[in-house]
Amino acid sequence: MRSWRLARRVSQEQLAARAGVSTRHLSFVENGKSRPSREVVLALAGALDVPLRERNALLAAAGFSAAFRASPLEADELASLRRAIDHVLAKQEPYGAVVVDGKLDVVRMNRGAARVFARLPPTSPDGVAAAHNLILGTVHPAALRPYIVNWKEVAGHLVARLHREVGARPHDEGLAQLLVRVLAQPGVPAEWRIPEPGRSTAPFLGVHLRGPDLELRLFTMLSSIGTPLDVTAEELHIETYYPADEDSERVLRDLASGD
Repeated sequence: MRSWRLARRVSQEQLAARAGVSTRHLSFVENGKSRPSREVVLALAGALDVPLRERNALLAAAGFSAAFRASPLEADELASLRRAIDHVLAKQEPYGAVVVDGKLDVVRMNRGAARVFARLPPTSPDGVAAAHNLILGTVHPAALRPYIVNWKEVAGHLVARLHREVGARPHDEGLAQLLVRVLAQPGVPAEWRIPEPGRSTAPFLGVHLRGPDLELRLFTMLSSIGTPLDVTAEELHIETYYPADEDSERVLRDLASGD
């Protein structure tokens, strides 16, 4: 709990006030001198905006059962969520959209995205594997990187986003390992290895793609599912792609008409 508080840059007094507990009790909890109740764990975690997966871990550390499900996306419990996602993907046509999980792996895409990516093929088995991850596929030299004209702008934006995600989820080893893999790719600028906490990013990102038989200028937006009570649902995001000019819109509609 202390490491989460420090990561969020919140004092004991501030956290105690937000969670409705005494500063003394919070101090005892952080020092291991007092065992918190289930309600106190959830109150503290909620006040720190701890991700649901990590709230379960905190509950387990305090000797309690998990409070939030972590259902596979294909589970019956998430049937309504899958229908909602499929509806969003279908409505995005003929433009592209992909769904990524908490590790930024692509778990679903619509036909619009599939049509574009089919014309930007990876050039090695490693590139094929890297392309299954939104950020790793962007920085890998045998995946999407050769096709992104404004690669430094796009990749720099995504790496900065990944640094923020790692900072916001300091106990997520999977994200930390992804950052290590991304920064280990050849040609990655040294300055990307240092997080920039004060760096602000626009709500959308422009991407200029050029492949053997197409050229597109797009802008992308990343949307969260909302505030669900399932770990899997909380970690899902939808990346949507829109044409940035009339030529790109015509190309995308022509690709769709060829299906």
